[in-house]
This record gives sequence, structure tokens and C-alpha cells, in this order.
Amino acid sequence: MTVYYYQNGFLHTDGTPPEGAVALTAAEHEALVVGQCTGQIVMPGKDGKPVLADPAPCPSSTWDGEQWHIDPECAARLKAERQDEMWERIKDKRYDNLRHGVYIKSVGKWFQTDDATRLQYLALALESVTGGFKKPINWKTMDNSFLMLTPELLREIMQTMHDDEEADFINAEKHKAAMLKAENPLEYDYSDGWTANFDEQAAAELEEAEK
Repeated sequence: MTVYYYQNGFLHTDGTPPEGAVALTAAEHEALVVGQCTGQIVMPGKDGKPVLADPAPCPSSTWDGEQWHIDPECAARLKAERQDEMWERIKDKRYDNLRHGVYIKSVGKWFQTDDATRLQYLALALESVTGGFKKPINWKTMDNSFLMLTPELLREIMQTMHDDEEADFINAEKHKAAMLKAENPLEYDYSDGWTANFDEQAAAELEEAEK
């Protein structure tokens, strides 16, 4: 049985195919079916043979046998949607970057900054204000070593966290402004300019950079 491409679909027949039907090899038919399973659609190519394409970006889009053409209104809407998507990615990067440690110069150690630890810092800061946190407590750092956490060290940690948050907020806004000017927002590279974190820069590297 031969498989034909006919009227935007597949026709299986051993008989005479209708006029305009395009015969497909087994490999061609399989490739088209696999493409459909991954979200693509089958469209007529310029030579009449079927080709795989992404779905039409807008209802008003027209197909020329190789690519979709979209009107200015649709293009503007798509770009705005992509800008919104990229801005969410930038904000996610900002949030995540601030939760992978903060480096404290006075002791040469990285301290956790995940949400749970941030709550611990706030609780200790409140105790310090009310007079409950006076004696140093044993505290684990990100390299699994321990040191004594004092009220003074806690203040340094929280101030450095605040400084990093402010710096990353400014960096995110800079990336947003640049991304909005990009022709293709989803290809914009927002990887630079963020504050250092434990996962991306070891303490020794940070110390070397500050010399």
C-alpha cells in the first residue's frame, strides 16, 4: 500500500491516487508522523511535497511553502509576549542568584542565603534587638566548617545580603532595558553582571578578584 500526501493529510491506497496526490516513501511518511508527534504540523512545500513546520504564530499568518508570514499587528503582539517571558526569566535569575550564598570578607566564609536560612537570620536579628541574642552561637558555613556567629557577624551577613539584593535588582533592570531593545527577546543573554554566589565563584577566586 502506498502512502500519499493529499489535501493536507495522508492517503493510504493501492489504487489510482487522485490528481495532485504526492507519493511518499516509508521513511518520508515516518519522518512526517514523528514531527507531528513533537508538535509540528505538515504543510505543502513549494514543490508540492509535504514539509514539517511549526504551527502558525497567528490566525492571520500566511504560508508560502517555506515559512510563515505574519502581519505587523501579530508581530508586535508576539514580540510583547516574548518580552514578558524573558522578563520573567530575568526575575527568576535574580531571585535564584541571591539564594546561593553570600561571601563575608571579615571571616572569609560563604553563608547560606536560602529562604529558610533567611528566616533564621531575621529571627536572630529580632532576638538581638530584644536582648535575647547576646552570646555567640555555633554556625555552619557553606563549606561545612563551623564558626561562632556573633551579633556583629550577623549584622555583616544581613548588610551584605541587602547590598547584593540591591545590586542584583539594578542589574535585572539593566538587562530588562537592553532586552526590550533586542530584535529577538528570547535570544537575549542576561548572564552577566550578577553578584557572586557560592555555586559560581569559589571564595578563593573572589579574594583574588578583589586584590
